[in-house]
Amino acid sequence: MTTDSISNSDGYDEPTDSPNRVTTNEARDRLEETLFSALQAGANTLIDAPTSLGKSHKIATTPWLQYPEITGGDLVIHIHQTRDARDQAVEKSRATDGLTLRVLKGREDVCPTAAGDYDDELTAPNGLSPSEWFEHMCDVRKNGFYTAHLKLERHFDRNIPCAEDGPCQSLKQWWQDLRDDDGNPTVDIVHTTANFAHVEGLIEGANLVFDERPEYAVNLGDSGRQQIRDSLANLVYYRSDGQYSISDIVSANLRDDDEMKLKLRSLLDEEISKDWYFRREETHRLAPEIGLAMLNAEEIIEDRWAGEDVDFCGRRMGEYQGINVVMNSKGKIRHVHYSPDLSEARCVIGLDAFPSEYRWGLNTVGDLIRTDVLESTERQVWRREERGLEIVQIGTNTRAYTRRWKGAGKERADGLIQALRQRHGEEFRTGITPGSIEDDIRRFMRDADMEVPPPIDGKPVEPTMHYGEQNSRNDFERESVGLLVGCIDPGDKNILDLLALGRECAWPETTTTEDGEKVRKPDRSYLGEATDTAYDILQSVRGSNIAQGVGRYARSPGSSESSALVYVWSDACPAMLVDETIEASYHSLTKARRDMIKCLRSGSSTASEIEEETGSDRSYIHDCLKSFRERGLVTVSEGSGKGGADEWEWVGPGLIADLPEILVELNF
Repeated sequence: MTTDSISNSDGYDEPTDSPNRVTTNEARDRLEETLFSALQAGANTLIDAPTSLGKSHKIATTPWLQYPEITGGDLVIHIHQTRDARDQAVEKSRATDGLTLRVLKGREDVCPTAAGDYDDELTAPNGLSPSEWFEHMCDVRKNGFYTAHLKLERHFDRNIPCAEDGPCQSLKQWWQDLRDDDGNPTVDIVHTTANFAHVEGLIEGANLVFDERPEYAVNLGDSGRQQIRDSLANLVYYRSDGQYSISDIVSANLRDDDEMKLKLRSLLDEEISKDWYFRREETHRLAPEIGLAMLNAEEIIEDRWAGEDVDFCGRRMGEYQGINVVMNSKGKIRHVHYSPDLSEARCVIGLDAFPSEYRWGLNTVGDLIRTDVLESTERQVWRREERGLEIVQIGTNTRAYTRRWKGAGKERADGLIQALRQRHGEEFRTGITPGSIEDDIRRFMRDADMEVPPPIDGKPVEPTMHYGEQNSRNDFERESVGLLVGCIDPGDKNILDLLALGRECAWPETTTTEDGEKVRKPDRSYLGEATDTAYDILQSVRGSNIAQGVGRYARSPGSSESSALVYVWSDACPAMLVDETIEASYHSLTKARRDMIKCLRSGSSTASEIEEETGSDRSYIHDCLKSFRERGLVTVSEGSGKGGADEWEWVGPGLIADLPEILVELNF
């Protein structure tokens, strides 16, 4: 199959008058109707609509001030997951005649000191550069940027470059003027990123439209986890005059010691001065609330406890509401969730192409009503006929390369890239991979002499993306052939963390080997009441990233130029996206075979010439040539050689670059 034959493939057998046929205009009308109905009702809604249908575009280009009957006469806030996605939406809004907008930006967007412009000139506290200091204070220790900026100004006696002509622009972003004195919005739309949803004064009464699922887990890592433990230990020890330590928080809970819990709660709930968070190196702004959540934790699953920062009456105790903690039975913090309180918003609208309802509920509100813009069959037909996007799955292995290659995956990927390069020529030049193997994939592509994609709007385009960064990107929208290599997997431990976070119970299914060892069942099945939820979490990483990956191609539905053929080397691709599954054959090349292929690649050769060149046995050469011919790897010109001998020529993979260690044949 080539890109020229996509429209004639088996995937295009749907009659043009089929009831499942939906044009792009019809699909976009349905999207608008679904969106407007949800906003008008003020209903928390999760809208499931395919990639490239124009979800972000519709939000960003609608003059919402003209639709008070739809918005309830309040703000529409478009919340993005990345700055790049925000900036793309801002460009669309600015290109819309008469539309008014505001953009609320993060610290590096508006403060040159935080962005690192003066790192060579200034030294912040503890010998750090200013950008490093802001990163440590705000990202690791979770202090607010406004407070951190004022602290740094005092450190430099207010002689800081970004504030030479008055307050730094980053401190002048006020949302109070987004509404007039009567509470009516003053702009059509506000664009911002997910962290601004924590600003209660901004989101109160507003229509919040999340462009893709937000993620409000606190990024721990070993250093972040230790920062929290050190801060908790210091706080409890200091306030109890050395009577209690962090181990008492864990033991009080595990022993269900109510008296000690009350004492520790009183210590953690005392007001803390803002200076304390900056004065001591081991502090963390969320430490008191995390400690309260640990005290309240209950066992949900074996070795998983979960709790939130509330007192016995259910009242939030800390200043920063919405802290949920998951820890193991030894008190090690596994997950900290710091989600904003969105209950005062007029409504919450989620936009997603392959939504995990469970994870949307964890990160926004728990009463989202899912609405599908297109039915499953309509969606498949629309993708194939309107977008021209054909998806071919290669093999039936999952190939989770989250942290590293497994087995012969690396060598086979090299061979696969050469096979696709041989089949599609210069059309094949892009791919999406797990981040752990992206460098290898780029090297294989260079070795296969693949072209680099041309710039888009003057900006260079890299030949690869990795899972986790692909959402909302248009880099590959003009590419006609692509490859997704493997998938990423959250791992059972992280799945258990997310189950416990939502107070759900399921666990990995195991099996016993002949040696009596209990091991994980290879099909990744689960047991318990929430098996469907466990699988939903698994697919929210595996399947969703692949779905978003293939969605980077053929992004101009309805256009005659929109078409792409995307190969997916994993069975984690959602079934509704797979148009065809083909098998691949993998052949390790011995030195003798490699020498023979090199000889054949150099031009037409007879068996005698191959024998002379390689030193291989004549019968072995004939067996190999017969096998190559049956598999379509060579052509033969009968009797055209010296003395009437047959001449053979290689037409298989490896014509352009060096031969891979494993030869891959695609069996269409």
